[in-house]
Parts: sequence; C-alpha cells; structure tokens
Amino acid sequence: MKLPVCCLFAIICCCRLSAQPIQLADQSVSYPVFYPFFLEDPRADFSFEQVQKDSFTRSPAKTPDFKGNMSSAIWYRFEVVNQSNTSDWLLEIRGSFMHRITVYQTDGGRLQQRSLNADNGFSSRPIRSNNLVFPVHLLPGEQKTIHVRSTSKTLIRTSMRFSTMQTLYEKSIFSSYADGFFTALAVAMLLYNLYVYFTLREKVYLYYIAYISTSILHNNLVAGDAQVFLPWLDWLNTTTIVPVVSFFSILFTNSFLRTREYAPVIFRLKNLFISFCALPLFFYLLGWYQVAVMLVAILAYLSFIYWVTAGIMAYRKGFPPAGFYLVGFGALAAMSVVFELKMQGILEERYWAESSLFIGAAVEAIILSFALASKINFYKKEKEKIQEQAYRQAVNFSRDLIGMQEAERKRIASELHDSLGQKLVLIKNKILKASLPASGNSPGQDDSLPGSVAEAIQEIRTISYGLRPYQLDLLGLTSSINSLVEESFDAANISYRPDIDTIDDLFDNEASINIYRIIQECVNNVVKHSAASHVDISLKKGDGAIEIVIKDNGAGFNATGNYSGFGLKGIRERLHILQGAVDIDSVPAHGTRVSFTIPIPNKNQ
Repeated sequence: MKLPVCCLFAIICCCRLSAQPIQLADQSVSYPVFYPFFLEDPRADFSFEQVQKDSFTRSPAKTPDFKGNMSSAIWYRFEVVNQSNTSDWLLEIRGSFMHRITVYQTDGGRLQQRSLNADNGFSSRPIRSNNLVFPVHLLPGEQKTIHVRSTSKTLIRTSMRFSTMQTLYEKSIFSSYADGFFTALAVAMLLYNLYVYFTLREKVYLYYIAYISTSILHNNLVAGDAQVFLPWLDWLNTTTIVPVVSFFSILFTNSFLRTREYAPVIFRLKNLFISFCALPLFFYLLGWYQVAVMLVAILAYLSFIYWVTAGIMAYRKGFPPAGFYLVGFGALAAMSVVFELKMQGILEERYWAESSLFIGAAVEAIILSFALASKINFYKKEKEKIQEQAYRQAVNFSRDLIGMQEAERKRIASELHDSLGQKLVLIKNKILKASLPASGNSPGQDDSLPGSVAEAIQEIRTISYGLRPYQLDLLGLTSSINSLVEESFDAANISYRPDIDTIDDLFDNEASINIYRIIQECVNNVVKHSAASHVDISLKKGDGAIEIVIKDNGAGFNATGNYSGFGLKGIRERLHILQGAVDIDSVPAHGTRVSFTIPIPNKNQ
C-alpha cells in the first residue's frame, strides 16, 4: 500500500518540477509565469553564455522573493509555446521595485536582448506603461526559451505574465480607473484635513497629512505610476519610502491617541522606533542594500505591532476615537495582505485585488478622518463636562456663600432681637418706673428718655427684620412677601396693588430665602430709586414655574446699559441657583417692568 502512494507522490512532484512550457492559446487570457526556474548571480557578472551552461533551480513559490540578494542579479528561465493564431504577444513584468530588467530571446538563431529600467528611461520603453512590457516575437506553433535577468536596489520580485495588447489594455484599464478613484478619495480626505488644520492649528492634522501623502506615494511606487512622473528620482523606492511612512505614522499615532496619557508604555518607546526608522536609510546610503531591505521588512512588522498595541491600550483606557483608529489601520493591513496574496499568485488578479493597496489607503484615510472628527467630538464633550462641573461648582459655591450669609444674618438678627433688644426693653421699663408721677415727670413725653429707648428698640427690630424676617420662619413665604410689600410701600407712601398666589411649601427653605431676597431687592430699588407713585406686584403660580412681575410708573432707566451693581449681581447669583430667568423692560420717564420666571422643583409640581 505504501509503495503505490510513494510512486504517486513522486509522479506529482516530478510533474510539478518538470519544465512544462507555457501554453499561449486564448488571446483574451493572461498567462502568468509561475514557478519559474531561477539562478542566482552572486556578483552580478554572469554572461548569457555562462548562464546557459549553469543549472537552474525550480522555484518552490509561484512568485519567488529574493530579499537576501539585493546586490546581485537573478536569472529566470521558462519555456513558452504559441498555440494561437497570432504572433502579437507581450511579456509584462512588474518592474515597480526599481528593477533593471533584461529579456533574452532567440529569433532565427540570432540572440536578441532588450534592457529596461523601472526608475528611468520611460521614453525608451517600447510600450509606455507603468509596468515594463517587452514584445515577444513568437510565431504560431513556435516554442522559445526566454531568459530574464533582474537586478534591484530593493526587493527582487519579478512578477511576469504573457498577454496580447488588447488583453493587456482591458485588464489594466480597470485597475487604472480604480487606482485613480481611490487615490482621489485619499487626496480629498487629505485636502479636507489640511483645511481643518488651518482652522484648528493642531499638529495631529499635519501628521495625518504627511502620513497619508507618503502612503499615497508608496502605493504609486508599488504600482509603477510614480516612476512615470518622477523618472529621475532613482533613489525613490520602497526601501527609502517605507521608513518615512512609518515615521509619520508613529508621530500621528502618538499625537492622535495621546499615548502619554492613555498608553505611556508606547509613548516611552516612541524615540526608539523613530531612531529605528532612520536605520534602513542609513544603510541604503552606504550601499548595503541587503541590510536596508531586511530592516525595512522588520520595521513594517514592528510598526504594525506598534499601531495595534497603542490603539488597544488607548481604547481600553477609555478613549473612544481609538476604535476608529484600529479600524482604519486594520483596513490597511487587510488590504496589504490581499495584495501580498495576489502577488504570490494565491488570489486571482482581479481589479479589486490589483488595486488593494489603493483601496486600503483610501479606506484608511476616510476612517482616520472620522477618527479625527470623533476626537474633536470627544474633546468637545470633555470640555462641556468640565464646564458643567465648573458651573455646578460655582453654583454650589454661591449657594454655600449665600447660605452662610443667611445664617450669619439669622444669628445677628437673633442676637439683636433676643439679647440686646430684651436688655433695652428692661432699661425702658426701669426708666418708666423711675419717671412715675411721684417724681413729677410725665411718662408720655416723646422727647423723654423712655421715648428714645423705644425708638432704639424699634430700630433694632427693623434691623433684625431686614436681616432675617421672622415671618419667613413663622408664617411662610407668601405671608412674608405680603408683609414686605405692605410695610415697604406704606412707609414710602407709595400706592400698590398686590396679586400674590400662595406658594408655601413649593420650595425648600433655601429657595424660599432666595425668592424673598430677590423680591426684597426689587422693592428696595423701587422705593429708593424709581420715584414711583404706584406699583403693581404679582406672583402667579403657573405650569411648572412661578412668575413674579413688579411694575412701577417711576422714572425708569436705560435697560440697555451695563449695570453691575451689587444688588443686581446678588439677584443674578440667586437666579443661577434657582435656575430662573429675569427680563427687564424699562424706558426713561415711562417706568420699569421686571419679570422673573423661577421653575418649581419636580417634587412640588
């Protein structure tokens, strides 16, 4: 049983490793060059004649990578046979990794070779495309052996396929449109955030712009588009651009995620990663391309770990915009995997796979723009929360301050009325006793000593009442307001018309004192400053609020002026505590109307 299985396995392996020629039959199909035979040229000095004598090795991968041979050349060999009825076949080589490609083929026993550079000489290309395209003279029924020599300052990955001109155009047009569309989306997000930067002047937007710009440049280098427009920049390749992309991604990550606060471990590693970004560029300038490429590969993996770790830590620490950040970089990573699978031949070359890097960059640019907007909203909510806390602290401070004032007033009023007042009453009684008719004095004289003491007692009672009205504690808020209005306007000889609803038990003791003080301040202003002869005062209980209106026919004042007296400040402070509002309508010589609206606590509605 084991022998047949081993024989079958050997047959399969031999079939795979045998040099089966590429069959060119259908003109509407592209034929990739998979599992090519290759030969390493350590010093890049092999001649074509020498190569023909050496043995080639069959690649174990569909599209092999040569990361460790940057200073050498790689030779490829494959057989191709034309089984179609046309000789118009092209060999397309993805030369986006700055390769120098030379294609060797024999025609009528004569060796033909053509060399093209991916980074310059665009005008010398036989077909001006973002990839290197070589015409292959192959008659119907003819079979040829093709040799390809590839050198590079960066990763050598020579992805090759045969197709006709029509098929080449039809397959490239979709990816070209897609590349342009998704690049336009990324650029639109870039320009939008540039505008936001000039509005907010926050560095995080500059880091975003730099990161997205270099990402777009990197994708166009991989696709071969950048070389079309910048053929003279032969040093611009994936080895030199990836460290720059990583550098700006680290700056953006630390600024956006506030890693100093939300991911301190990542923040402490920032300078180490930035220094590592400079290493590939340093070795590239020294000409050590192999070391530079290996460092770029390591940097790509480390950057991904840096992004993900920082995002997860910030999100777990309560920074919601980090969720958008993780999705954005996740989309880029996913599309990069798709592109890699396509380059390895695992995925078919569909237009969405062909443009996967551009799709990833565009989606990332859009989601990171959402992330920046989410960050603004997060900051706004934090600011509103802080402002609300500050407002509540100010209200509590005002409440405590007024409460302390009222407590002090109550203490002073109590001492004046109960202690000093009682002593004066006792003195008065003694004086009256001493001034009985037996002593020859009249006890009813106003200018007598008892009369002066009586006036002092009345003054103390007036002061005590001003500091703390006893009716408020004994009779309630409504009676206190009625008493205040009656005593104040009768003493000032001002006619008045009260219309006051009962509002007892609607407010707690603190709110009742504040309402009383507001009305007291307004009544005092009418008596002292208005020169009014009549006042209408109403207090009405409405739906969820009370409305207090005090209207006089006095001198009035300019209501648009800036009045910052202590009385008005006190009114506003108390209204803040009560969450009420005031409306003042006054015209000189036409009187004043002051209206207060104070909400009733929910429990009393």
